Amino acid sequence: MSYNQLQNFTHDVFANLTSLRTLNLEGNQLQLDESVFRPQIFRDLKALRELNIKKTTIKPWTYQENLPHLEVLDLSSCKIKGIAAGALRKQRNITVLDISYNEKLTFSSFANITSDLQFSKIKVFRANKIHCTFGPGTVIQIRDVMHFQNTPLEELYLENNRLALIERYAIHYLPHTLRIVSIVQNKMSVGTYLMDAVFLTGMEKLNLSLQMASTPVSELIDAFTCQNPVRPFDNTVGRYSNKYNTESFQMNFTVTLPRNLRTLILRTCSIRLELFKILVNPSNQLSYIDISQNVITSFTGPIIGFNKLKHLDLSDCLCSSISTGLFDFTTSLQVLKLNKNLLGLSLKDDLDGATFKNLVNLLELDLSDNRIQLLPEKIFKNLRRLQKLNLSSNFLTEWNVKMNNMWNLNTIDISLNKIRQLSHDATISLSGISKKNKHFKISLAENPFVCSCDSRHFLQWSSKNREHISDFYHMKCKLDNGTSFGFCDIETVLQLLEIQCKNYQLVTFVITSVIVCFFIIIVSGLIYRYRWKLRYLFYMTKNKYRLASPIYRDTFTFDAFISYADEDSDFAVHESISQLEESRGLRLCLSKRDFRPGSEIAANITEAISKSRKTIIILSNHFLNSYWCMYEFNMARMESIYTRNGKDVLFMVMYRHVTARMLPLSMLALVESRSYIEYPDDPQGDVVFWDKIAETCKKPSRLN
Repeated sequence: MSYNQLQNFTHDVFANLTSLRTLNLEGNQLQLDESVFRPQIFRDLKALRELNIKKTTIKPWTYQENLPHLEVLDLSSCKIKGIAAGALRKQRNITVLDISYNEKLTFSSFANITSDLQFSKIKVFRANKIHCTFGPGTVIQIRDVMHFQNTPLEELYLENNRLALIERYAIHYLPHTLRIVSIVQNKMSVGTYLMDAVFLTGMEKLNLSLQMASTPVSELIDAFTCQNPVRPFDNTVGRYSNKYNTESFQMNFTVTLPRNLRTLILRTCSIRLELFKILVNPSNQLSYIDISQNVITSFTGPIIGFNKLKHLDLSDCLCSSISTGLFDFTTSLQVLKLNKNLLGLSLKDDLDGATFKNLVNLLELDLSDNRIQLLPEKIFKNLRRLQKLNLSSNFLTEWNVKMNNMWNLNTIDISLNKIRQLSHDATISLSGISKKNKHFKISLAENPFVCSCDSRHFLQWSSKNREHISDFYHMKCKLDNGTSFGFCDIETVLQLLEIQCKNYQLVTFVITSVIVCFFIIIVSGLIYRYRWKLRYLFYMTKNKYRLASPIYRDTFTFDAFISYADEDSDFAVHESISQLEESRGLRLCLSKRDFRPGSEIAANITEAISKSRKTIIILSNHFLNSYWCMYEFNMARMESIYTRNGKDVLFMVMYRHVTARMLPLSMLALVESRSYIEYPDDPQGDVVFWDKIAETCKKPSRLN
């Protein structure tokens, strides 16, 4: 009788229905009070087992004593504001009770309900969203659940209730028959109650997903229309901070789980951590773990003690690093989901396949959407039982993974990558698998395949093995001229390539000749461009074996060669002569004074640098813009490398301020190593400045 806009009943509407077992009054306009549901309305329904009055407006619920055999009662979405103590006391045979989606009911009536249920056969209790969307968090108190202790309760659902904490020892009152607990979409914080979970010895499934999840826009109106009262102890929630949701921390500890727990779901819990070593009591029965859609930046491990784990979901966790020892102790694993992470760089370095080496029983591996550009050949060498491999939505440009031992593969997905063709070795491996497994399928669509002479072997293989390519008729390839062909026309493509590739050797010869000529031109240009540097290297090579070389006798003609731009000559020449030669007794080499007339500039430069103990660079923007100044700088740098056995020749004077972005990398390295001095341009600082230069340029025996 659901959804009929019923508003009332006649007094004998259910008379004589003594065999009726199910009554559905959902979604009507019935006011659930004594004016509509009179005390004797259900008098004759002695056999009624299931009553659905969902989505009916209910005033505070009082007990109904005429339904002694009722087993299923659905009171969800009824706008209930309260349930009086004793309202359900007569329902001794009730096994399923649903009071969900009565936001104004709150946990104020929770103890009344559970108190009545202690006399019942309750097995499934649903109390999802009996709390407003907004407001203070709720604490599950002992008095809320203490009456469950002696019931046969098997399933408990408390989803979307802003639950934040559970009072210490409250879990002790839950019955050992409890198998399934769902606390999805709450605000659970870390608390001492976690240590009590071990007492739930009968629990097989625990779902804690969507903790700290954001509120849907559609529920924002509740902030103005729904307000829950604060119960005693609820205000203690603020004393606890949910650190595991707001701050990164490392996980490296021993965990004790309920002994019969088989399924643990922690999906989308705003967990932020690095998965370090976890040790679990090896007697646990856990076989299914889902901690996807969290922020776990590193999978380090190892995970020890999950001897019966078969399904592990670590997808969508923004992980960029995975240890090769993470799965060393999870040999029973059959399904591993690592998709939607950032494991491309980490897996690239696993040349020996150590990451998955112990997963000898793995049947399904999902590595899709991980920004993988390259996989080593041996990455899957021990996955002999693998049946399904997903590597779609990555950046793979080639497929060189060895699959000689993966004869059980049923499905491999490498679609949505950057592969232009499969190599000859890859097609041989895939053909070997398809011969041993008639049901083998590979997905290759959405790759930028090319139609060329080099890829002709792959195209021929695809045509012959189309029954093993699941998306063969969705595949495309492009010719060199940009024309795209679908694989449905692959025979036409192969005919075009056969004609095109006949002159392939001639084309190859011509291209090779062009490349050789281009290389000769480039080399010739480089030799011409750097002819003076090569000439200087030749000069230094000869000088290295000259017995009378001043390098080994430290009898240099000059103490320093001054390298400067013409615009800075007033300072470089006049100031240097006055301060270094006349006042401090150094002998300087200056281009305008000491270069040999008639000789090439490059020859004069190399000779001056070779005969000088130091080369002083007067650095300014004019210096950087002068070709010969930069030539002098590079010659002095090579003097240090090839002639002075690595001893520093250069000494830089920062005469004018020069920005770092204007400096060449080689000069920037000297600046960063502090091999320079700044010109102070003040009387007191000038003395120290010139003394420092003189000290640097003098022969060690002359320093006193």
